[in-house]
Amino acid sequence: MQAKIQQAGLEPAWELLQSVPGIQPRGAASILAQTGADMKQFPSSKYFSSWAGVCPGHNRSAGNNHRSRTPGGNPWLGSTLTECAWAAAAIKNSYLKEKFWRIVGRSAGQKAPALVAVAPSLLGEIYEVLRTGQPYQGRHASRLPALQKQRLIRHRLRRLGKLGVTVRCNSSAVARAKET
Repeated sequence: MQAKIQQAGLEPAWELLQSVPGIQPRGAASILAQTGADMKQFPSSKYFSSWAGVCPGHNRSAGNNHRSRTPGGNPWLGSTLTECAWAAAAIKNSYLKEKFWRIVGRSAGQKAPALVAVAPSLLGEIYEVLRTGQPYQGRHASRLPALQKQRLIRHRLRRLGKLGVTVRCNSSAVARAKET
C-alpha cells in the first residue's frame, strides 16, 4: 500500500492525515483515494463536507426540528469517515470523544447519530490538515466551566441524599470546588 502511495506522490499528505486522531494508514489511504490531496477546489470545509455527504441536515419548520437524512455523497468516503469516527471517539482527552459522548447522552444512548455528528468535525480537521500542509494541532477536551462544575456537585449531592447518604461539606471544600 505504501509503495502505491509513494508512486502516486501522495506520501506527504498520507503522513499528514495520520496525525489526525482516529485516522490510521488504511483510513488515510482510503480518504486520499476518494478526495485527493488538493483542497483548492473546495472554498471551505463546509463545501467539502457537503460534497462528501456528511454535512448536518437542516430540516426546521415553525421552530421545530424534524428528522432528516444526510445528503447523498461519496458513500465510500462516508463509510471510511464513520470508521475513523469510531476510532476518534475512543481517544483519550480528545474533543471528538467528548462530542461523541455528549451526543450519545442526548440521543437516548444511540451511538449512530453521534457518529454521524462526529464525521463532519473529523472531515473539517482533514480539510485543514490537507489545505495547510501542517500536521494536526491537537484540540483537547475542554475543562468544565465553573458553573457547570457547581451544578454537577449539587446534582450529585442531591442524588446521594435521595439514596440516604448524608454528606457533610466544609466551607473550604466548597470554596475549592468553586475555584476550579
